[in-house]
Amino acid sequence: MLARCVNEGCNRPLYSFTEGRLFQFEIVSISLAASDDKSAPFDENPQRETLHLWLCGQCASTMTVVLEPARGVKLISLQEKALEEHNTEPKTASISSGIPSSKEC
Repeated sequence: MLARCVNEGCNRPLYSFTEGRLFQFEIVSISLAASDDKSAPFDENPQRETLHLWLCGQCASTMTVVLEPARGVKLISLQEKALEEHNTEPKTASISSGIPSSKEC
């Protein structure tokens, strides 16, 4: 049951969803053998679980919760999240004008 702020340094009790931020993650777990390229195609059904976490209003103003597939749920600062998003933006490549478009082929 969701009862407290996910920030262990805060641990504020949850009284109402009107304050703070609620997070929902779908966790899909499979064994390494089932995802190994050398093994037979999936030999088991993945387990699905929904995880709910809550950050109180004070913590949500400076932090967020992210799910890293290999490491699990992580509490990070909003500044760190913005830097990660900035560094992972796809680079736009310029297209040479000498290459015909699909309509011209």
